Amino acid sequence: MSPAAISSVAFAFVFGGAFFGTALRAAVPKHNLTPDSKEAVKLGMALVATMAALVLGLLIASAKSSFDTQTNELTEMSSKIVLLDRILAHYGPETMEARDILRSSVVRILDRMASRSPAGPFQSDASSNASEVLFDKIQGLSPKNDAQRSIRPRH
Repeated sequence: MSPAAISSVAFAFVFGGAFFGTALRAAVPKHNLTPDSKEAVKLGMALVATMAALVLGLLIASAKSSFDTQTNELTEMSSKIVLLDRILAHYGPETMEARDILRSSVVRILDRMASRSPAGPFQSDASSNASEVLFDKIQGLSPKNDAQRSIRPRH
């Protein structure tokens, strides 16, 4: 259900409740409309309003927590991709193909994330195939000098 439809239904219920209350007031006996009963209704409405505010506050806190978690995960993943790219760049020119595969995979994933497609960015066969090819390319590197030997065991 869309947010507009949910809002419309909520508005209809609130508006209908106001009309029902106005019509019900005419039917209620006068002895039930004392200041004490009005005060009790005000206290009940204050309780409902407080509970609604509490629920909305918890909903907003939960949404913010989820957003912060996703932001942190994206930042961490980005930093690891940049680190991998820099390590491959320092390894030498023979990693150019692996770096190109890494870049194209990242661009494809970011495009999918920006389009907000229902399929998750890591669920496609193309992404998993590209990651396997990238892994195979990195595993296939053979160190030719001491600098490359020092980089190879770490990653």
